Amino acid sequence: MIVRRATVADLEQLAVLFDEYRQFYGASSNLKLSHQFLQQRFENHESVIFIHVKDEVITGFILLYLGFSSVACTTYYILDDVYVTPVYRRQGSAKQLIDTAIHFARHNNALRISLQTQNNNYQSHQLYEQMGFIKDNEFQTYHCFLK
Repeated sequence: MIVRRATVADLEQLAVLFDEYRQFYGASSNLKLSHQFLQQRFENHESVIFIHVKDEVITGFILLYLGFSSVACTTYYILDDVYVTPVYRRQGSAKQLIDTAIHFARHNNALRISLQTQNNNYQSHQLYEQMGFIKDNEFQTYHCFLK
């Protein structure tokens, strides 16, 4: 099993897994939309995607977006999505993906990696904390939904 940065050549297979991820979080299956979304990220250089591959099959991915800290005058990464297909879970895939993201962010002199996860996602909380992420008890998260 290896982790590598995704390329446009991975788009077809990655879109299927991304659509599976979206369904996991309650969205209706829409392979065309998943493909278009990822294609735009590649074309516009708007994200960094790492994939976990076993026997030429993409088994998981992590998606990072670049953020900016005005106070520190530097960059950071937003870890927006981590997903491993159910058959390959509990084998260290998510840990490898997150570890790769951390190394990538360090290499690019980012200040931090930030993420949000559901309050009841206890397994992920445990993994993130084991990997050095610190729960933020200082700030509240608010959203203004526009659609």
